[in-house]
Amino acid sequence: MRKLAAGFAAMLAVGILAGGLIAAGGVRAQSYPPPVGSLSVEAASTTTGGTSDVTATVLDESGNPVEGAEVVFRIVSQPGDDATWADGSVETTALTDASGIAIAVLNAGSNPGSIIIETISGAKTSQVTVAVEEAAPGGLPPTGARPGSGSDGGVAAWQIAFMAAGAAALTGGLMIIARRNRRA
Repeated sequence: MRKLAAGFAAMLAVGILAGGLIAAGGVRAQSYPPPVGSLSVEAASTTTGGTSDVTATVLDESGNPVEGAEVVFRIVSQPGDDATWADGSVETTALTDASGIAIAVLNAGSNPGSIIIETISGAKTSQVTVAVEEAAPGGLPPTGARPGSGSDGGVAAWQIAFMAAGAAALTGGLMIIARRNRRA
């Protein structure tokens, strides 16, 4: 019985050791900071006084997203002197998410022109230019933007009444056409 228990214990120990070695063979250490194979950056144009999300994507040498990589966003050139990041600085840092993406919000400032942004992650750098256009007169939002709140935003009451009258006339006309088609 003792030989059986000793044999079982030895087999268990060998099994645990072999299992650990096999499992360890598939494990590799993550280097920090993670290796950066590529860094790309994108940003949309905006208007004076507006904002733009500047998005950096970090991939490793195999083209996979790198999570937790530090990305430095730096304003290197601007038409005035009041363009900043959301935190009020001309340089900010963000970490990439599981998709390898880091985002910083750019406040465009009050001058139209081009803002040049440099991003740095590891040994890689990339640049993007944000076009800043003059805001439309009268506080109108740029194309594609949502109307602001308050008395200047939205649709006026007379416009709503006009649209309702037009919809009623259209509906009435369609009903007359439908009746005539039934009679014919």
